Amino acid sequence: MANAATRIDTTARPGMKQDLTIVMYHYVRDFARSRFPGIRGLDLAGFRRQIDFLEQGYSIVGMPQVLAAIRGDEPLPPRAALLTFDDGYAEHYDLVFPELHKRGLPGCFYPPLAPVREHRLLDVNRVHFILAATLDDPSRVSAVIDARVRAEAASHGLDSVEVYRAEWAKPNRFDDAETIYIKRMLQTVLPEAMRHDIARDLFARFVTTDEAAFAAELYITEDQARLMQSCGMSFGSHGAEHLWLNRISPAEQAVEIDRSLAFLRDIGVGVDEGWVMCYPYGGWNESLLEVLRARGCSAGLTTEVATAEIGLNDPLRLPRYDTNDFPQ
Repeated sequence: MANAATRIDTTARPGMKQDLTIVMYHYVRDFARSRFPGIRGLDLAGFRRQIDFLEQGYSIVGMPQVLAAIRGDEPLPPRAALLTFDDGYAEHYDLVFPELHKRGLPGCFYPPLAPVREHRLLDVNRVHFILAATLDDPSRVSAVIDARVRAEAASHGLDSVEVYRAEWAKPNRFDDAETIYIKRMLQTVLPEAMRHDIARDLFARFVTTDEAAFAAELYITEDQARLMQSCGMSFGSHGAEHLWLNRISPAEQAVEIDRSLAFLRDIGVGVDEGWVMCYPYGGWNESLLEVLRARGCSAGLTTEVATAEIGLNDPLRLPRYDTNDFPQ
């Protein structure tokens, strides 16, 4: 836990407003060489063009500069931008890191503990690749989900398929209604054990039965994270299990954060001087903020879409733009 002398005051307070454009990335892939061209991500060529665009119009800063601005030690440059990369994918090491390093640019990376250290495939990634493998007809996936709901409604106290579809089959700015329905059912709506079982079954059916090999290919390693850290890239917490942290108890939140902080220390992050939380799925609540403050967290990254206003925003609730909000 950070000493009182080094901990940043994360309570919102008035001051000189400094705009910061935070850009959020997940998959950055060379789709011409990918076995899953249907995954929702940014092609490497598009990533390079987008970084060209950002370099021309913004001053790309690193997390140390942002934390200094939050402390009030030094201002950010005009039109400051911060590049953030969630989930610890292997392409962050293979593709993103070399591109940033070549340009002399900093990046901020947020890998969950479980897939990197324990080589476990996350349900969120199972769902992504199930959808990528069934892009031509996602109803093959939703039909399985609906059949399981109908078969197990009584034993699990579930609503009807019709009720779930009326509530969740609604498009957003990135996905159509059927895709959103599948994501919501397998990520939050159904009981945890049931959605985990369905996701594993669908992954084996449509992607591969060898999850261990798939996970080893999908995520970075601890050694790669250490190398990136030693070369000037920043790392922060994305939890241990990539859970909806706003849906678990304060005690469970504390365990998630403590496990993640131990992992960060092991890869060389100086968490005692301040550290950054990137909320999985953008999920946070007041009890989580208390857990973070008690452990000296300096900043938190949400998925709210807006320009961050350092000096006005609560540092633990900084908004971010998605890569799709910028030219590619």
